Amino acid sequence: MIALPKAICRVFGQMYCATMVAMPDSHCTLLPAFSVVEVSGRDARSFLQGQLTNDLLGLERHPGLLAAACDRDGRVLEILRLASRGDIVLIVIRRSLAAPLITRLSNFVLRAEVSIEDRSQALAVAGMMVAPAGGSWSQPEAAAAGVTVMVAGSQRLLLVGPPASLEWVLHDADRVSPGDWERACIKDGEPTVHPETAGNWIPQMLNLDLLSAVSFTKGCYVGQEIVARTQHLGRIKRRMLRYAGPAGAPFPPGLALYSGESRAAEVVTACDGPHGMELLAVTEMRFCSELLGVRPGGSELVPADLPYSIPAPQGTPGR
Repeated sequence: MIALPKAICRVFGQMYCATMVAMPDSHCTLLPAFSVVEVSGRDARSFLQGQLTNDLLGLERHPGLLAAACDRDGRVLEILRLASRGDIVLIVIRRSLAAPLITRLSNFVLRAEVSIEDRSQALAVAGMMVAPAGGSWSQPEAAAAGVTVMVAGSQRLLLVGPPASLEWVLHDADRVSPGDWERACIKDGEPTVHPETAGNWIPQMLNLDLLSAVSFTKGCYVGQEIVARTQHLGRIKRRMLRYAGPAGAPFPPGLALYSGESRAAEVVTACDGPHGMELLAVTEMRFCSELLGVRPGGSELVPADLPYSIPAPQGTPGR
């Protein structure tokens, strides 16, 4: 349950609607680094079911469903948030990866009754960070206001809609920067993929199995055999961990990190802030509690907590 400012109360029908009091701990920002892709048509859901790691049968119950698109080797190419409007599925994805996603999905359409379109000229994306409290929201009421709401975490929402509708909905919330949203995602342990790192890691290395972004009971999808085999063998010797580092230092996606003289990790995403750098990195589990550096012998990155537990690898190390 999430407390929202009064403009959002109009959309969600929340318990505070009677007084229309703005919630003081709500912050929002427009997210120009994200695009909206629309997949429509009678076969849209079944088509995406064969392309993505998660089970789209749960889409109505979980607006904001997290999923990944993989290559045939089970390597993650994009990470997506999804919501549905009848035969239409809306996908929120990093702008830099929208065109490759559309091109690849279009190659798989064949005879399916599916249309795939970049809707970023008409639809914008905003992020809202809120404090947990009593209340509820209604996706149909949000849709009636022209805004699609995706639950991205216990204290984070993604909102998709025409720019004017978003501005109306968000006008009472305090504004923050896109960097604040990025830091909130990192603190929640939510990965992202950049063009530099597309195809580098399987879903489990990015903890997507721990974030309920992978279904191991649905039917086949691209890369499913590798992902399922890795899960059942328990041979996951690399996992995404969180680190804190010095402000101002560059940590581009894919940057190698070291423990002593050994290469130990690769940067997934990083964001600078007033209290230093927040960073996620795919790390070999044998280095999971050690300080890391950008050069051999460095120690500027300190392990930080994630909001979920990382399981210990089982059996013989594999991938």
